[in-house]
Amino acid sequence: MKKQYISLPIVALITTVVACTPPEKDIPGLTSGIDAANSGHYGQSIYHEELAQENLEKANHVLSHWKKDKYWNIDERKKAMEATQLASTHRQASEKELCQWLTSVHSHNHHQSETAQQAAAYFKTGSAIPYKTNDENITTLGKYLESHPDAIADVIAYTDTVGSSSSNQNLSERRGATISQMLITKGAKPEQLRITALGKAEGPDNTPDQSHRTVSISTAHPNYVDCPDLK
Repeated sequence: MKKQYISLPIVALITTVVACTPPEKDIPGLTSGIDAANSGHYGQSIYHEELAQENLEKANHVLSHWKKDKYWNIDERKKAMEATQLASTHRQASEKELCQWLTSVHSHNHHQSETAQQAAAYFKTGSAIPYKTNDENITTLGKYLESHPDAIADVIAYTDTVGSSSSNQNLSERRGATISQMLITKGAKPEQLRITALGKAEGPDNTPDQSHRTVSISTAHPNYVDCPDLK
């Protein structure tokens, strides 16, 4: 009987010891989870911002210490200056990472550098007044240039081979100016327009050709860049 009374506390003690044994550490797993949370441009932006804030707090602590005219030494000054430098470095890194994240999010807003060239107007031989215009395209392009001040448009004017080279050069310049003015009335600014007068087309002389009596327009837009001032 005594053996039973003696063994019961021992069993209870063993059970308690087993129950209190801490679970096995998973340092690699936890490290991996933390790294995953900090991964990507957005995660890295937050990570660097937190480090910037930590270092700013250190620098502000020293600044407050000095303002209260408390004792300080060279080591304290060194640590404070290093903290401000680290804060600035991490803040810049945070902004760069955030910019990268914005670029990936806004990729659908990044413009193509150039759109397709489209015929805007057709002319009779020797005339700089169009008898037919693509009003919808001209209106759309004029409004587009108005809402995108950094965009430009190439207005390209042609003539057929009827007439002399000099007269056709002058004619193509006037045709280009006519369509440019139409774009301006729709919202474009003069400095956004580049007129290219190609003059007389290649081919047999004195040959009427409607495909050469045109003005076409193509728009170009610098590739959109997030945070252009960040190097």
